[in-house]
Amino acid sequence: MKIDYIPLAKAKELLNDASKERELNDVQTSALKHVSKFSKISADKAAKLQKELVALGLEDIMAVKVIDIMPANLDELRSVLYPRIQNLDQDLGNKIVETLHKR
Repeated sequence: MKIDYIPLAKAKELLNDASKERELNDVQTSALKHVSKFSKISADKAAKLQKELVALGLEDIMAVKVIDIMPANLDELRSVLYPRIQNLDQDLGNKIVETLHKR
């Protein structure tokens, strides 16, 4: 069974769409409040970033975590990836941070 990992921004989009079609239950309403507060980019941009980060070599689950947190620098990125990736190559780390913050 394949698991699709989605960023908070995509969860926000899905919950917003669902709320237009029907009334959300308490858990869904709480989840929508959470993702609305913590998602930092649009779902479209998150999907694009996820593809780019996976192309750079990150696992899908780690790409999603990085997108959700949007680390500002290499040290923050290392904190997000640890312990799954303990020895992040500086060049790769810089490419990831640049990819996250290019406008």
